[in-house]
Amino acid sequence: MTVEIAIVLTVLVVAFLLFVSGALKPDLIAMLVLVLVSLVMSTVIDPAEAFAGFSSFAVIAIAGLMVIGEGLEKTGVVKWVAQQLAGIIRRDYNRLLFANTVVPGVLSGFVNIVAAASFFVPVILRLCKQMEVPQSKILLPMACTALLGANLTLIGASHNLVVDSLLAAETGAGFGFFEFTIVGAVLVAAAVIYIFVIGQRLLPGERTAPDPNEVPETVDLAEVYGLEHRLFELWVAPAEDEAAETKISSFGVEEAGLGLIALVRGSEQLIRPDADTVLEDNDTLLVLGRQEAAERFAESHHAITFMGPPEVQKDNPVSTAELAEAVVPPRSPAVGKRIRDLHLPQDYGMSVIAYYRRDRPYRTNVLDAELQEGDSLLVYGPREKMREFEPEKELLIYFKPGEADVSTKLKRKAPVAAAILLAVILGAALGFMPIAAMAIAGAVAMVLVGIVPLAEVYRVIDWRTLVLIGGMYPLGIALNSTGAADLIGETLISAIGGFGPLAVLGGVAVLAMVLTQPMHNAAVAIIMTPIALNAADLMRSDPRPFAVAVIVACSASFLMPYGHPAPLLVEKPGGYRGGDYLAFGAGLSLIVLVVIVALVPLLWPL
Repeated sequence: MTVEIAIVLTVLVVAFLLFVSGALKPDLIAMLVLVLVSLVMSTVIDPAEAFAGFSSFAVIAIAGLMVIGEGLEKTGVVKWVAQQLAGIIRRDYNRLLFANTVVPGVLSGFVNIVAAASFFVPVILRLCKQMEVPQSKILLPMACTALLGANLTLIGASHNLVVDSLLAAETGAGFGFFEFTIVGAVLVAAAVIYIFVIGQRLLPGERTAPDPNEVPETVDLAEVYGLEHRLFELWVAPAEDEAAETKISSFGVEEAGLGLIALVRGSEQLIRPDADTVLEDNDTLLVLGRQEAAERFAESHHAITFMGPPEVQKDNPVSTAELAEAVVPPRSPAVGKRIRDLHLPQDYGMSVIAYYRRDRPYRTNVLDAELQEGDSLLVYGPREKMREFEPEKELLIYFKPGEADVSTKLKRKAPVAAAILLAVILGAALGFMPIAAMAIAGAVAMVLVGIVPLAEVYRVIDWRTLVLIGGMYPLGIALNSTGAADLIGETLISAIGGFGPLAVLGGVAVLAMVLTQPMHNAAVAIIMTPIALNAADLMRSDPRPFAVAVIVACSASFLMPYGHPAPLLVEKPGGYRGGDYLAFGAGLSLIVLVVIVALVPLLWPL
């Protein structure tokens, strides 16, 4: 072993230990690696090579795809898909589980995994609550199938592009856009079967848990206005009989001791309901009364689910509506007007349910109250409308939960955003331009059509991921140029090479799967690709199946919630512990390994 190899392996081990310990941020670890390799290995690596990662096709493509992904998020394309599941599931547990694993799995082949998963979490929480099943049975399977779905296309994950870039640099030819789609499809299908047959039994919670998602009472505003423990939301589940029409009068809301204040339908409109208003799937009713009465009312109607108090703000909101507070400023045109004359429901989709004047709240005859300077209004409305609520002169927003997730204005451009993604996919798949060029072209198109403002482009790009890839890149070069990759490959081959190239392929996959549990999979791809390609060369095998093995293995971040943001995203709402990931992910990891050693050699002969 030469001094250079010893130095490279030392840097690799130190980096791995830092990733495992969590002592430093991953991007900072990557920059330390870059500095160490650049300074210590300056006689082996050219300074230009040390920074080559920042100009690689992988980094350029990833940056462009991040902007395209932001456009899909801002226009609500992914969120719309997630929301449609409620109508498909119709209180059937198997449909709930199937739809919330297969659909995210397919989506993650084309859009950012975390974006796909984040839109599904609130939908799953709402459906689990309505069906009285624990979300712990659904959320982790959703995240894991989303990870595996990244193997459906070349753009499914950042590490796919990293391996493709390194393979192209080494052999002169990267992967086609859909070259390993069959592998991804088999993985998603196998994962769904595993989840239904075995995985459900390994997750915490019983299917008949009475309250899977205890909605925390975020009642700061409700307390101020004297509505604590009096204001609740009821959710209308999709009807089993699609032809049935149910009027509000038939439910007997008032007879149950409740006052119906407002009705939210989707994200577009808030309705002042009367007795003849016909309820539709996924409507949200805001009622005033005692919690016991609201819960009894929901229990007595199969289509109604008690959702708890309206949320002011929550990471994964179950509700589709929120509370906010507005104040009447001095010299406002609203002074002297009745609240109903502000036309907030018609103009903004908002409803005033109480007002505050001279140190006391008022909750009766609210709409007929004449406004005075300094009055505060408790406003209720659809979540997306609430976050766009910006009255020009009459009112000032005193408290608003946050920025709009999906702008109503941008929703109209959803078909354009989807068309841009389709154009990028077709352009790359047909070889019209390299994937990096198509990704940048798609990002530019998102800016030109007004979906992603130019000023936001630099915000939406996840620079930490790009720095991580760019900083780790010279370590991959050093592994190659110093012969360290050869040494690791020779060690691997001396241990299992006697069993043939298939055993070495499995060994590469296992090593990558182990490394990707505590480390970002893009960093693992940079480390493992040179090792895999050298192992293939030593075994006189085609390098492509070894590269595919790295791609697939790097997506198997199931055993810990740290290797990828998707499993970490569901940790808190799912109530998972470390042992849950290990118990559930062990079987999935075995499936991934079987697919690698059984299917990959059939598609790319060794």
